[in-house]
Amino acid sequence: MLFISLLCSFILYYCIYRVIFSNDLQNESFLETDKCPACFGSSACGMLLDNHIKLTGWSKVRFLDVVNVKNVHFGKHIYSEEDVVLKKLALNNELVKVDNALCKDANRPEGCDIARVIYKTNTAHALKDKPILPKHLNSLEIGMFTCGSYRLLDKLWSKYQEKQPNNVILYRDKVQLMYISMVNTESLLMQTFPASDGWPFPKYYGACGRFVVLENAGKPLTEYYNAPFSTRVDLAYQLMKMAILMSENKEDFILYWTDIQYENFAVDVAGKVKIIDAENIIVVDKMAIEAKQPLGWSEPYESKFDDCEGRNCLTFSTDNLCRHMSSDHNYYALCRNLLSKYGTEPGMSGGLLHDMPKYAEDDWDLLNLLNECAYPSKPNGRFIVKETLLSAFDNLRNVDKVKDVKFGETQNDVKINSKHNSVKKIINSIADETK
Repeated sequence: MLFISLLCSFILYYCIYRVIFSNDLQNESFLETDKCPACFGSSACGMLLDNHIKLTGWSKVRFLDVVNVKNVHFGKHIYSEEDVVLKKLALNNELVKVDNALCKDANRPEGCDIARVIYKTNTAHALKDKPILPKHLNSLEIGMFTCGSYRLLDKLWSKYQEKQPNNVILYRDKVQLMYISMVNTESLLMQTFPASDGWPFPKYYGACGRFVVLENAGKPLTEYYNAPFSTRVDLAYQLMKMAILMSENKEDFILYWTDIQYENFAVDVAGKVKIIDAENIIVVDKMAIEAKQPLGWSEPYESKFDDCEGRNCLTFSTDNLCRHMSSDHNYYALCRNLLSKYGTEPGMSGGLLHDMPKYAEDDWDLLNLLNECAYPSKPNGRFIVKETLLSAFDNLRNVDKVKDVKFGETQNDVKINSKHNSVKKIINSIADETK
């Protein structure tokens, strides 16, 4: 008994010592840098190995990694004091599955030395003396390169943080890009469409081994489900602006949501919404479509509503998204799964704008606008209603003092932009506009 007691005490004090004094981000074994180029890169290794970033909270405790199945850790930059997130971008078993597939491709047994063997795979040999092509990055069923183009690949390379200073593409770089595309294209997407250019993603700091380092974008959107209506409608406004930007922008790329739920978004201390899970975003090159002109390319593609027996789901056709210059898919995804009454997740029914106050329905016909966006009654309904919805959100978030039944607030002075008081007429006129 004494031995067991001493052993338990030793383990306890050792854990306390490690939590207080050690930093696993200086451990290359933890970062798995030995797996490179079967990794995400090395651009952030300097800041990690030089102890510029420390893990915080429960992320310091290694035995909790057993329950941290998503491999997401939290940290802080000790000089800038910025909060960061470190992600492996895959479950451990998913990474093992990719490694074993590469071992098999090289006619090696499972668990092979992936850093060495990856160069001997048939897939890598195809890149040795040839340029990397969009088709080489299309391993995943859904990902950034599902509708890949040469212009998208060029844009990625112009932003890629792991490339050589002289801009030369080495064999190692091509193999690394191939590996990343087999695991998760999120890091590539966030580099290609960076926050610094106005895209709604966290700042991407870099990668080290099998971890990427990102800005901590804040609390998950889930925590705002029961927030005051004025807060929720402001978030809805930002989400609709996001959907419009992703669908219509000067770069002529469309970024399509194919998986949209509360946990894919975060809200920072300033109330700004960002996409924190971009694994399943598809990028479509409008210029490539215009050049190829596939059948029906210039006709807007409308996503079909799916009730999914009262559950959240998102049905879509990658073929149709890849060959049309425009689509209402992002508006459908947002309204169907988050904003309207159809957006139902466990414990969160009725969508983000549930229990809306009476003035939102009476003065803005918001319930009908959301229904029209999710399940349009007429052709082109979502294209027509999106700007009206955006205007409604903008005005409702700027109401000075509102009556919110759920939070017991009183209505003293509701300021509504008078030119929008006839929103109901817009719903009624949709049929006329589409004739």
